[in-house]
Amino acid sequence: MTHRLPSFVRTTAFRLTLLSAALFALSSFLILAFVYAASAGAAISRTDAVISDELEAVERRYTDAGINGVNRYILQRTAGGSDFLYLLINPNGRLLSGNLNGVPVAEADPDGWLDFTYGRAPVSDADEDQSSRRARARLVEIGEGYSVFIGVDFENEDRLIGRLLRAILVASALVIALGIFSGVVVSRRFSRRLDAINTVSRSVKGGDITQRAPRNGSGDELDELSANFNAMLDRLEELMHRMRNVGDSIAHDLRSPLTRMRNRMEDALREGGNQQSRQAALEQAMADSDELLSVFNAILSISRIEAGERRDSFKVFDPAPLVADIGELYEPVCEDSGHSFGLQVEEGLKVRGDPNLVSQAMANMLDNAVKYTPESGAIQLRLRRHSDGRAEISVTDTGPGIAEADRLRATQRFVRLEKSRNQPGSGLGLSLVKAIADIHHAVLILDDGPGDVEQHGPGLRIAMIFPLVAKKA
Repeated sequence: MTHRLPSFVRTTAFRLTLLSAALFALSSFLILAFVYAASAGAAISRTDAVISDELEAVERRYTDAGINGVNRYILQRTAGGSDFLYLLINPNGRLLSGNLNGVPVAEADPDGWLDFTYGRAPVSDADEDQSSRRARARLVEIGEGYSVFIGVDFENEDRLIGRLLRAILVASALVIALGIFSGVVVSRRFSRRLDAINTVSRSVKGGDITQRAPRNGSGDELDELSANFNAMLDRLEELMHRMRNVGDSIAHDLRSPLTRMRNRMEDALREGGNQQSRQAALEQAMADSDELLSVFNAILSISRIEAGERRDSFKVFDPAPLVADIGELYEPVCEDSGHSFGLQVEEGLKVRGDPNLVSQAMANMLDNAVKYTPESGAIQLRLRRHSDGRAEISVTDTGPGIAEADRLRATQRFVRLEKSRNQPGSGLGLSLVKAIADIHHAVLILDDGPGDVEQHGPGLRIAMIFPLVAKKA
């Protein structure tokens, strides 16, 4: 039977933390090992320098006073409690003087250096065991077959270096242990927060889209992930709510034309109907069919725009000629409907997008203004540079306007406000404008118009503010 590791151990956070701790421990170990090697090397170099200086002093005595002078020098030094270890050896290998019992049994290197251990009597009962102390010495022939052995006790330095080595090993072990501990703590915290997000994901998968991922307000990557995840769920819930409403709206708005079409066809098929009445019924049925087709085409256009199918045709263009053409097209329409029309176009602006979609959005905004602005009202189409340099296309009228509480709903599909129930239409005009604004990353603003004009209402201003176009380097 296999046992799975705890969930927090399998997290990426734990592995990364453990890897970081291992790399830190390795780097710390290497640095401390370098310190240890440098300290040990410095201690040995200092010891060798001291021994070499003492050998030079002995050689000078030999040069000045011969072997007897060397013997007296060694006797004086050992009698005075010197820290050096001495042996003077004659050509036959007999010890003449010194403070050691004999030449240590140790192999010397080609230069005569050797490391050895020796015993020394303790000064007091409180002293540590002195039976095995480390020392370093050099055996050199000074002349006439005589050799001198000079060494230095470096037991204290060796113990210090040993303590340094143990400290390095303990520190490395502590770093690894702390790394593992911190990895466990961090990964468990990370795992708990990630489990909370996964729990919400499973709930949403099961159909409950009201759940939201918890946030702690820290602003870290998981908190940002939760925020984006919640924003996605908000958008998903909004779209699903719209989809549920779309079906009801389609049934409500299409039931009347379908019912009228069926009644006319039924009346035309009744006995007693003449050819003329049947022809009129067919023509009216065709008109009703065209109305239904326009609704479905509008829905299909909105869906395609929201899906981003037209992004491939985006380009940077100057909207001034486009706005001027639309104004020229709608000026006679407004005059025929009894409205005054104004056009204001600012040159030199740039917009990135699909000119056809922008034209369609302007046409929908103008259709909306013509439909709801009372006769003798005013309509203005305007292209101007916004205060921050962005291009703004707006349509302003002197109609009844839209209450601030209804402006968000007015851009949703099939929404017909109470004031517009008696007007022909499907409630898709501003929805299409909203979809075109969204695909262009433009800001769509619905605001009051110029104010109350002839008691018609505050009017309505619909504006699309396009983002700035980056200049090419």
